Amino acid sequence: MDNKSEVKVLETKNISKSFGPVQALDKVNFDLNKGEIHGLLGENGAGKSTLMNVLYGLYKEDEGDIYLRGEKVDFNSPIDSIKNGIGMIHQSSTLVPEFTALENLILGTEGNKMSLELKGAEKKIKNLQEEFGLKFPLGTKVKDLPAGVKKKVEIIRAIYRGANILILDEPTTSLVEKEFEQLLKSLKKMVNNGVTIVFITHKIKEVLQACDRASVLTGGVMQGTVDTTKATKEDLVKLMFQNQEINITESAIPIIDVPEVEKTEKPVLSLNNLSAKSNEKDGTDLKSVSFDIYGGEILGIAGISGNGQKELAEVIIDPNNITDGEINLLGEKVNGLTTNQIFDRNVFYIPEDRKKEAILGRGDITNNVLLGHQREDRFQSNGIIKWKKVRDDTKDVIKEYGVKTPDEKQQIGKLSGGNIQRVVIGRALLNDLDLLVTHSPTAGLDMASVEFVFKRLVELRSKGTAVLYINEDLDELMEVSDRIGVIHEGKLIEIFNQDQYDKYEIGSKMIGG
Repeated sequence: MDNKSEVKVLETKNISKSFGPVQALDKVNFDLNKGEIHGLLGENGAGKSTLMNVLYGLYKEDEGDIYLRGEKVDFNSPIDSIKNGIGMIHQSSTLVPEFTALENLILGTEGNKMSLELKGAEKKIKNLQEEFGLKFPLGTKVKDLPAGVKKKVEIIRAIYRGANILILDEPTTSLVEKEFEQLLKSLKKMVNNGVTIVFITHKIKEVLQACDRASVLTGGVMQGTVDTTKATKEDLVKLMFQNQEINITESAIPIIDVPEVEKTEKPVLSLNNLSAKSNEKDGTDLKSVSFDIYGGEILGIAGISGNGQKELAEVIIDPNNITDGEINLLGEKVNGLTTNQIFDRNVFYIPEDRKKEAILGRGDITNNVLLGHQREDRFQSNGIIKWKKVRDDTKDVIKEYGVKTPDEKQQIGKLSGGNIQRVVIGRALLNDLDLLVTHSPTAGLDMASVEFVFKRLVELRSKGTAVLYINEDLDELMEVSDRIGVIHEGKLIEIFNQDQYDKYEIGSKMIGG
């Protein structure tokens, strides 16, 4: 039986929402048919999450109306939405790290009898796991679960609490292709069991694979809704980027011109049989990793999340956890140096989690541009910061990197992910670099921002910089990397040259094949 129908289970009419001078939503009309997966596409900062946060009761609309199953409703908090069968899975996990998966699932539903409810709930939850193909260990603490598994926990939690409308905000961030395919199978099973889904994303490829219809928001304005069985990726690109020329691959990622560049004669960075301990309790130790990277090339590192990518990046910029082997930077052994000493050698690092590791979320853009450069003579004299110089350089970063912000005094944590990343990259490139280490710089970014990141990496390569580019998205790695190394369980399995690129072969190596 086909559960899809033209019955509108949820509808917004002329929803508007402002945050101070910023108009986040402008008279947005949106409808959700029963039994469909409805994609919500748009650039970072387009208003996708804001619209869904209004429907979930986290934000109160300034004007407009919400209709649930034909009746006008007024949501003042998430409690109202949950009671009406709406569940939302946010980009950042809302689970309690120290609790087990099972404890998180029943948290808030157990009253004062949690220990008794755990036993009674476990059977029902296992049935839901079996029904929707979302298997995970119930007795494991959430802090010990990979990002993809945490998503499964949150989805089951929403269904367990009675959600029949499920909002997924960027659910595939940090998921590799195989994990996405597994998630898609589960979503299809949910739809067949009466659940209706909103799928927020910036990835056109995912919308065409997963969704029945797709709506496009730009700048808080609804541009239109299309039937994905009839629409092409070009149709969606035109709606998303009406005033921009963006060429895309079959995988719907930007096509970038990567000119031939002569590599340096000697490597900028060499790892020789490097072994290192992870800083994290359940991290992955590095085991006898060896490679060279030259100036004028981008070396991509592919792997499924949690296989030593973070440890690889961190040991290069903080080589204190080395247990064997050595790191050479421009011919100098750097084992035991501090991060500041590494950075003083024209090295910079863009970490994986931009919000937790790359910025001071409550600080303004100016303070964040200064971060990591505060010891440089250009910004200080005898320990006193030259604030005018910092502000002038910050204004230059905002202008050159197209950061959408009222001014340099804006709190950086209030910017969209794409704009935060533009600031982070602008800060990294204030000085000429011999080596840039960057981990998942495009995660969670829209197509225009991905194109921006690609171009900057290629520009660095053209200037003779060595770029170590860690990314779990194999399509993106193949687009800009000169070579791709595969890491699995802390070991570098193989390095592929461009003429050897085969998505399925590299993907097989990523999972240990």
